[in-house]
Amino acid sequence: MLFMQIEFVCHASVVLRRDPIHLICDPWLLGTVEDGWALLPEPKFKAQDFASITHIWFSHQHPDHFNPRTLAMIPEAVRKGIAVMFHHSLDGEMAGHCRKLGFGEVVELQEGQWQPLAPGFALLCDVWQSGYGSWLLLRTPEGTILNLNDCQVNQAADIHALRERIGAVDVLLAQFSVCSWGADAKGLVHRETDAQAMLQRAVLQAQGLGAKHVIPFAGYFYCHEENFHMNSAMVGVAEVAARLRAEAAVQPVVLYPGDRWRVGSRMDPEPAIARYVADLAGRAARPRIQATRREFAELAEASARFTGQRVQHRSPLRPRASALRITMRQQLRRHGHSPWLGPAKAVLDVCLLRTRPARIWLTDHESAVGFCLRNGLAPGAWARHDCDIELSSDALLYSFKFLCGGESVSVEPAPLTPEVYAP
Repeated sequence: MLFMQIEFVCHASVVLRRDPIHLICDPWLLGTVEDGWALLPEPKFKAQDFASITHIWFSHQHPDHFNPRTLAMIPEAVRKGIAVMFHHSLDGEMAGHCRKLGFGEVVELQEGQWQPLAPGFALLCDVWQSGYGSWLLLRTPEGTILNLNDCQVNQAADIHALRERIGAVDVLLAQFSVCSWGADAKGLVHRETDAQAMLQRAVLQAQGLGAKHVIPFAGYFYCHEENFHMNSAMVGVAEVAARLRAEAAVQPVVLYPGDRWRVGSRMDPEPAIARYVADLAGRAARPRIQATRREFAELAEASARFTGQRVQHRSPLRPRASALRITMRQQLRRHGHSPWLGPAKAVLDVCLLRTRPARIWLTDHESAVGFCLRNGLAPGAWARHDCDIELSSDALLYSFKFLCGGESVSVEPAPLTPEVYAP
């Protein structure tokens, strides 16, 4: 097969095939991530299909992209024949995990360096400016393919800067729908505005990068009961295809799990769109992912392990410095309406070496807890509106058990707290 073919797996995962290279991006095949999202629809690609794969590329460490459960599903003998690749990171966690699993090769790609994999198949990977995620550019005889994934290439100036660096692309894989944060269950207008902004970003990326074809992806998911309201604002792929045609004058390539597209050929998106419409119509009838109520003792034990892992072998000044930095951000955010109050409180806290715990409202307990790396987890007397973040006890337990995320391509091995997840 001496032509480039793209197979859609699910969510943000595709296989780029051009013999002898078969490279899969960000495989996530089953289960939930962060106990919050499930796949919609399910992939046709299964664990045994990794026998045809030569390389895996990860864009970043979030578990809908770097999914340890999926990697563990790959038969051990098959792993030995696969090379895994991702941008060089400071923490080395992904590299260490992949080496423990016994993959044939672990390659940390260096900034600005093309990596030839075979005649007619070379790739370039780099971190986006914000340090959040990395992009992948493929150079083949059939043209260039850019996987932007979760990179926050939001503004016209950002797109222009990227175009100046890599030139025009033939195929763009672009995220088209919001999948996190947003307003609460009552903030439908806010969520719809965010969703439209995400779609407009994909249109601007297609225009600015001179793409001929756009594959919309990384927008197919199903939400947990706690954020089920996010589903109501999700942009349908039919609207995405229509906007890309009308405003960017590009050919949308809409792929359903298992579909394959020969790069450069024409493909009717309507059959795949119809299948997605049917999936979305049946979403309300699917059982929701439920949270389990966790008792305080279990949360305290998990938080103690979390704190121990974060501060071991480190100077005691590191946790205090991290807590001061977080306290400053909290003050600036809480008093953002005032041009002087937030900065003044932040400076005062630093001068007094005063740290403020993250205030967390447990929705299933209807009570508050506080957490910081210096003092651990403790009950709090704050009202709901005085807390920084609200979530279920199950979600808090997950945050203590799994670091899974942070901008892994640039993160230093420094302490993290649940506060960083606060919107």
